[in-house]
Amino acid sequence: MKSIFKFVALFFILTICVFSQENNPSDKIKDYVKKNTTTEKTATNIYKSIIENSEKHDVEPELIAAIIKVESDFKHSTISTAGARGLMQLMPKTAKLMKVNPNDMNANIKGGTKYIAWCLEQQNNNLKLALASYNAGIGNVKKYNGIPPFKETQNYVKKVMKEYNYLKA
Repeated sequence: MKSIFKFVALFFILTICVFSQENNPSDKIKDYVKKNTTTEKTATNIYKSIIENSEKHDVEPELIAAIIKVESDFKHSTISTAGARGLMQLMPKTAKLMKVNPNDMNANIKGGTKYIAWCLEQQNNNLKLALASYNAGIGNVKKYNGIPPFKETQNYVKKVMKEYNYLKA
């Protein structure tokens, strides 16, 4: 009888631990953001924005952090040669569609999160196709019926997946 009680008690404790971890953003994301930013204040703002937008748009915070790492290396003033801006490298048209100011750090995360959520929806939650859509545009993914043959996009998908898998581990 004691062994059954111990088993039930252990199962109960493990269940609580698993469910409490599922509902709380991991410290791994917080540490990851902190490691990749220059100040505590910036890290805190980015982390809070990732968590808030993750919950609001039903996108994993690990995915948002991975996209930010690959797109801008957590440098909010980044502007690409193509004109993409901010942490999540929003193109002006995309920022306008998402109704955000791409130069505002929190708005940029909001817009990028809304956009990847839309890409995921359009690609039936196929993460790799959604990332390819985020990078090369959904039209190119449809045109090539998969990840386009562009080296930049193929590398982008691999890099984001690597960071995402690291954060999920």
